[in-house]
Amino acid sequence: MVHMVTTAATVTDQQSNGSQLKLKKACSDFESIFINYMLKSARTAFSDDGILENNNEGRIVQSMFDENFAAAMTKGGGMGLGKMLFKSFKS
Repeated sequence: MVHMVTTAATVTDQQSNGSQLKLKKACSDFESIFINYMLKSARTAFSDDGILENNNEGRIVQSMFDENFAAAMTKGGGMGLGKMLFKSFKS
């Protein structure tokens, strides 16, 4: 009987840890999307005379760069938005 209670508690802890990991990933993903939109908005404030041409291919490459840069920024700690969201949402 004690073994079943211990096992049930372990399963509950594992489920809680799983949901915490999902929440942490969701918060991190949100921060990455937010940073990507910030980069896109900042890019519109500057002229388009960069190294990439202002055509469809150039815009696609620039968009892919922004997405990867935002993901790398978030993975490296980001701005702290994901951590703040996780802290506020976790129970």
